Amino acid sequence: MRSKVFAVIKREYGTRARTKGFIIGTLIIPLVFVLMGGGVFLFRSFFQPSTRVYAVIDQSDRIFDQFIGLFPDTLRTGEPEYRFENVQLVSGSIDEITRSLQERVLQQEIDGYINIPENIAQSREVTFSARNVGDYEMLRDFSRALSRIVADMRLELAGYSAERVRSEIASGRVNMVSRQVTNEGEIEKGGVPSFILAYILTYLILIMMMVYGQTLMRSVIEEKTQRITETIISAVKPIELMVGKIIGICGLGLTQLVVVGLIFYAVATYGEPLLSNMGMRTSDVLDILRQVKFTPSLFGFMIVFFLLGYIFFSSLFAAVGAMVNTEDEGQQYQMPLVFIILIGYFIMFTVARNPDTPRAFWISLFPVFTPIVSFARVAVSDPVIPQGTFLSIFTLATSTVILVFMVAKIYRVGILMYGKKPSLKEALRWLRYR
Repeated sequence: MRSKVFAVIKREYGTRARTKGFIIGTLIIPLVFVLMGGGVFLFRSFFQPSTRVYAVIDQSDRIFDQFIGLFPDTLRTGEPEYRFENVQLVSGSIDEITRSLQERVLQQEIDGYINIPENIAQSREVTFSARNVGDYEMLRDFSRALSRIVADMRLELAGYSAERVRSEIASGRVNMVSRQVTNEGEIEKGGVPSFILAYILTYLILIMMMVYGQTLMRSVIEEKTQRITETIISAVKPIELMVGKIIGICGLGLTQLVVVGLIFYAVATYGEPLLSNMGMRTSDVLDILRQVKFTPSLFGFMIVFFLLGYIFFSSLFAAVGAMVNTEDEGQQYQMPLVFIILIGYFIMFTVARNPDTPRAFWISLFPVFTPIVSFARVAVSDPVIPQGTFLSIFTLATSTVILVFMVAKIYRVGILMYGKKPSLKEALRWLRYR
């Protein structure tokens, strides 16, 4: 039996692993995650614009000098990132000046202009006009700079020293350092990085289970419709064929998971200094990357929950493939399975924030939710192992073994049936066949 199952595994894994689609897909998956995390900043360095020129209408005659002093940044070429022109209100109305600036913008002489009203301290509203207003980081920087200047003006109008007030605010700022209590002592660990890591890794498990579960279902349907199954089961038993297909396709997912895991480890280790060298200025993102801890133990749990979750759900996908006659029918029958997997993923968002609650413990013991929910508890608690983790693994493993033997009976009958697809009631009746 072992040699026959191994032959099926070799066929299922070997024929697919050598295809260009699998090889390219294995390389693309980690690339997609890397681009999701740092691609924006990577491509920004490649497509960074030249110095942008903006005209400033300072009707208050108090803002311009302070404003340009807050933008000393330069591009990689050494040129200033922004160049500002001070528009003097010597003659003509403000409408005539703005029309002139609009013409300059349309003729691409300048990139845009900023209109600062005379009563800026009271109105606290500035108009920015440009050909392109999609650079949200630039708009945020301009807004922060103007807000700082206007805040100083209002403090001075109220009789306070702006420098003294800012000094006191800075002196009173509290930095909350979160530390996780472990058996080896306390370690510094941030809540946001832990949640983001759990979100990404559980999403990866979710995608892998659904993609390769559907791959197994399509393989069963294809062999059934082409009458290949009749030839195969003359040499191997149906359960041997099913187990071999499940394990063989599982090997594909495991291969990609290992590759992605290595990429994640590299990003967690070298991502922060790499993005810093690329000129990334968003300190919040750099702090998150600095605190991401993708440990070998967490990767081990990820593999365990993927393997058990995949085998559990893929056996159900195999049953669907055996019951239907076309891929269109399979797409309809698989929807409840996809829906159940997605429910576990939605539950994960709450569980990841409160992994030690009794409800999180009990929901993680339900086999249909265990791969996503229980792993999310581990991901946010690592290196601490949450209560019930090994119990959930045992429960899922036991349920998986029982389910495989039950599905094997449906698979044995269904792969040799053609024509009208059976009802769920009829498929359940197959469980009593010997």
